[in-house]
Amino acid sequence: MAKIISSLIIALGSMHVLFAFPLHANTETLWFVGAGLAIILAGLLNFVALDRHGSSFTMWVAIVVNATMCALFFYAVRILNEPQVYVGVAVFLIATAAFAGQLVQKKQSRL
Repeated sequence: MAKIISSLIIALGSMHVLFAFPLHANTETLWFVGAGLAIILAGLLNFVALDRHGSSFTMWVAIVVNATMCALFFYAVRILNEPQVYVGVAVFLIATAAFAGQLVQKKQSRL
């Protein structure tokens, strides 16, 4: 589940960056591209956490990053109110829950 949602996050970030190229070259476009790269890097960080066999540290970092991105998308709903923003909220909320669930499972298996 976490791999699928991480792939969706990277796809969302890639589409975000691709939509910036038809825009004009200005500071807003630069911020738009930067936000897309942040989304892509969040997805890649999820894969790093999974690749490290879910060490507690990388899982916690993934949870914090996913929760932060979810909060940023949730804040953006008030400003943009576009469908892709709702997709971002949903995807990062699911990613946060998936990684939190994996962390809880890992802690319980140690007991």
